[in-house]
Amino acid sequence: MKKINTIKKYREFKEIIELRKFYRNELFCIYFRKNECKKTRIGILVSKKNGNAVTRNKIKRQVRSIIDSFIDYQDDLDLIIVITKKYSTDEFDRNKELLTKLISLTLGDKK
Repeated sequence: MKKINTIKKYREFKEIIELRKFYRNELFCIYFRKNECKKTRIGILVSKKNGNAVTRNKIKRQVRSIIDSFIDYQDDLDLIIVITKKYSTDEFDRNKELLTKLISLTLGDKK
């Protein structure tokens, strides 16, 4: 994931989350909206409840690698991926399967 495809500003996170368009499972919650940028932008939220800084960064790296293998960045979509505290860095295959299902639902519903 390139820098231009990230959402970093608090205001943008807040706008997307306040729209209340989301999909959820036991490990992830994905908020989404259509954008005018003609490219997909992604923000990742990991709570301090998930562990220390090293663990949270590992989680973000894993999620980015899953996203890179699955998403086409030419869609006009903003995604906020919220990771719950049940996420385990040791179960990468299961995490990948659950996140891929949610993203495919989101891409199918991009209104």
